[in-house]
Amino acid sequence: MNPVGAAIVTGGGSGIGEATARLLAERGFGVLVVDADRERAVQTVDGIAAAGGHAAALVGDVSRPEVAAAYVRACVERFGPPTAFFNNAGYEGLIAPLAEYPLQEFERTLAVNVRGVFLGLQNVIPAMRAGGGGTILNTASQAGVRGVANLSAYCASKHAVVGLSRAAALEEAPWIRINALAPGPTDTRMMQSIDEAFRAQGGDPSTFAQRIPMGRYAHVNEVAQFAVWLLTEAPPFLTGAVLPIDGGLTTA
Repeated sequence: MNPVGAAIVTGGGSGIGEATARLLAERGFGVLVVDADRERAVQTVDGIAAAGGHAAALVGDVSRPEVAAAYVRACVERFGPPTAFFNNAGYEGLIAPLAEYPLQEFERTLAVNVRGVFLGLQNVIPAMRAGGGGTILNTASQAGVRGVANLSAYCASKHAVVGLSRAAALEEAPWIRINALAPGPTDTRMMQSIDEAFRAQGGDPSTFAQRIPMGRYAHVNEVAQFAVWLLTEAPPFLTGAVLPIDGGLTTA
């Protein structure tokens, strides 16, 4: 069976990106999985193929302009112009007070989380226009709509993703629908890394879940299901929105 459309998922080798790539493939999309980790990207693609889906991998750092150009080109050549783009790759940075935050880590966090999203938009939008339109979902965070102590670089980067999403949505309506996904803490490698760093500094990571009204972290598939709905089924009038899936955290 031929793919029903072409999708690009950055950060598709693990976590929310991997789960979203698999669900998009189940819906019949040809999925280009982009990740900096070759092994993870290939594992995602192999899993999709084993389930009867269509996928290919591209390995690279999304903060590099040539990588963004390459993944759009690869999608067009393999599956056609992108009709769905999950601009999802992210980096958590360090847990440290702002006054002690290493400049190199601050710049790296913004490179992946802001420049990477910007380059994705800049390269995907023309290809999506040429194909007749589509949908884009940028991954922000609950840290993009509120402050989180000792995660200043991550917070700054995710606030920037919200701004990029809103500006791009205004520019591209009505041909391309662009929204931002704002997950709360989710049971992923990234959150496990944050928990471990917090514990190493003498903190108790269980307090993170205790602050969430639902009393737990999100499951990866819960966030992925929402992402796929936004990319494939959400009403055409929904654009420029920042959509939380955080167990009530940002409303508490």
